[in-house]
Amino acid sequence: MNSNEKADVSVSFNRSALTWSPSAAEAWWWAIPVATTIAILVTYWLYPEFYIAHVLPEHTGILERSHFIMPITGFLICLWLLASQRTKRIPYLRAAIVLFAIACFYIAGEEESWGQFFFGWETPDYWSEFNRQDETNLHNTSYAFNQFPQLILELTILIGGIIAPIVVQLRGHLINNDLIILLTPSGAMIPVSLGAVFFKAIDHFQKEDLIAGILVRPSEAKETLYYMFILFFLIILLRRINRF
Repeated sequence: MNSNEKADVSVSFNRSALTWSPSAAEAWWWAIPVATTIAILVTYWLYPEFYIAHVLPEHTGILERSHFIMPITGFLICLWLLASQRTKRIPYLRAAIVLFAIACFYIAGEEESWGQFFFGWETPDYWSEFNRQDETNLHNTSYAFNQFPQLILELTILIGGIIAPIVVQLRGHLINNDLIILLTPSGAMIPVSLGAVFFKAIDHFQKEDLIAGILVRPSEAKETLYYMFILFFLIILLRRINRF
């Protein structure tokens, strides 16, 4: 085998790792978001009292617990990736993972008001003047810390989780860059992305009084699928990098 052939084998191996996606035999990537979506709706429709008392409550309900567990798990995955020598194989990969780690840590911290609901401290009076829910977090203080980051995540889910995988499937990667290819969500992300868009639509239409009674506070269900998207993406990224 000459040097050119060796180079081709290396490129083929790397591209295979960069584009790895769960197979049809791995049901977690579609069964979990589908089951979660159905469970949320059916629980509310059939057992609304249970849903309101145990699933929905701020900081203690099942959904709220998952809003901390999923991003903090994503943060731990990012720490593992940053400690791995494999991440040095692609330029700027570490910088991307640092951004993911910051995002996960921010979400987890904000969901628990940075420990307020673990340790029970009182919100300082000066901070209560800025925070509309009287909590020690940032996302209840301004658009810049809440709606704007959420908008970025929503666009990422729509473009990266639905449009990009379809385009890649139909036309291949439009940009031949290892980092972009590695960070492009696979088709396995489409179910969780559709679930997120579904609850986003319910939340929007109910706020506009175009529909009613589908789900109480659908924003909580929406966030559940948002954070599931982040966690699934990081799991797939971890498994891609482990194949280098």
